[in-house]
Amino acid sequence: MAVDITASMEIEGLKESLKIVNKVDKSLRLEVGRDIKRIGEKTVVAAIMQILPPGAPMSGMEHAKRTGWFNSKNKGIKVKTNTRGARRRNITQGAQYETLAVITVQTTGAALAMMDMAGKGPNRTRNSNPKLARPNFVDVLNQRLGSGPSRFMWRGGEKAIPDFQRELKPSIDRVIYRANQELMKVKL
Repeated sequence: MAVDITASMEIEGLKESLKIVNKVDKSLRLEVGRDIKRIGEKTVVAAIMQILPPGAPMSGMEHAKRTGWFNSKNKGIKVKTNTRGARRRNITQGAQYETLAVITVQTTGAALAMMDMAGKGPNRTRNSNPKLARPNFVDVLNQRLGSGPSRFMWRGGEKAIPDFQRELKPSIDRVIYRANQELMKVKL
């Protein structure tokens, strides 16, 4: 179960530039993808990891199975790039545009995703079986980890965005410059 929590920062023309560079110089596109991942891990992921609690937030999560805290923390947080366009089905349903992040930061572990986003939906227990429902789950998390959903990902990621943008600027400038060079060529 991967939960995608995305903080958006728009660098105009990056998506289109990455597509053009991918057609012309695949090695540069791969190099920039590695740069984005490396810088994202160094800045954004590090900021998120700093605010994660060292131990399991609740006693029932102290195990290394699928929903255990230790398994989830080891799977971690990933930085990805995405240059895909809007989905056709959304355009046919009347959407004028679809905002897609070029760079996303997401968690892949179930426990980390649950701890991060618990309490966001309308049903606070998410279980119709009264024996399995945990009505105080969100309240305990709010007391121990801070109030409201997105306790780690958004809070930590938002702090790191200025550092991430500053360190990523040379790589992005290089891609945009290369894409502009390609666009300026006159094709006969």
